[in-house]
Amino acid sequence: MPIYNGVEFLGDSLSSILGQTSAEWELLIGINGYPAKSLVYQTVAAYLATINDPRIRLLDFPECKGKAATLNNMVPLCQYAYVSILDVDDIWLPTKLETQLPFISQKENYDVVGTKCFYFGELNSNGPNIPTGDISAFNFLEGNPLINSSALIKNELAYWNPAWDGVEDYDLWLRLRKEGRRFYNCNNLLVKHRIHRTSAFNAKGNHNQVASLKWEHKV
Repeated sequence: MPIYNGVEFLGDSLSSILGQTSAEWELLIGINGYPAKSLVYQTVAAYLATINDPRIRLLDFPECKGKAATLNNMVPLCQYAYVSILDVDDIWLPTKLETQLPFISQKENYDVVGTKCFYFGELNSNGPNIPTGDISAFNFLEGNPLINSSALIKNELAYWNPAWDGVEDYDLWLRLRKEGRRFYNCNNLLVKHRIHRTSAFNAKGNHNQVASLKWEHKV
């Protein structure tokens, strides 16, 4: 969970992790883009002190500018074979991890496993229409088929290109698709994506980057 904006939503997102039916997890929270021991860092530290769960670690990355760089610094610190992002303003439903794990384990051995999502906040709906099941053969240039806050990824594949900060998730999926990696989307609404004016994608106007990103991967 990288945090720059949105710390006011931490209670909701963290509660959704604590409520997972699959209890074997760790949570790394990375504060980025602020001076060391910033007010944001102190706010999160104070909140975590009230929970006192050893599975949660708070990290400070004052030198990191941008989400991609922060994630790349966090992945080597993960102890498990799979990693997943939860943006601080989003929420997981209780069976999210339990539903996904069988598909990324040795039995099914998919490299990336996502789920469906629905929107809440300033917009309430069933969310985007994405393909489900085995989507390894899906043409990813037609559109991003994965919900970022839903994706469970094999640790060794998790690298985000800072040059595409803002659409770094789509760039990762396109690169892994080129490598012939295997993708699966569970046909379950297991993530709630919060829509608000200051959310990262909406605030930055990152839709403008998508065309350039598609062109780079196409050629």
